Amino acid sequence: MIIHTKKEESHMTIMLEGELNTPAAAQFEASYEQNKSGINEVSIDMQKLTYITSAGLRVLLAIRQDMDDVNGQMTVYQVPDEIMDVFEVAGFSTFLNIQ
Repeated sequence: MIIHTKKEESHMTIMLEGELNTPAAAQFEASYEQNKSGINEVSIDMQKLTYITSAGLRVLLAIRQDMDDVNGQMTVYQVPDEIMDVFEVAGFSTFLNIQ
C-alpha cells in the first residue's frame, strides 16, 4: 500500500494505491492521525485502490466521524467499481460523499 498525503491549510488530500488490507489500514490510520491537526476537509482519491477490507472501511468511518465532530467534510472520489461494490454491500454508499 502506498499512501500519499498532501496537507494545505485546513484541507488534506489522501491518495491510496494498492490494497487497503488490515496492515495497510493501520498504516493509513497512522498517517491520517499524524496529519489531522487543524483539518476540517478530507479528500480521498481511490483511483489506484484495488482492494479494501473491513479494516479499511473502519478507518474511513473513523475519518468520517472526525470530520462530523468538527463540522467538516470527507469526500471520496475516483472510486473503482470493485470498491464501489464493497461500499454498496456494506452500506457505506448511503453516507459517504462519493464523487
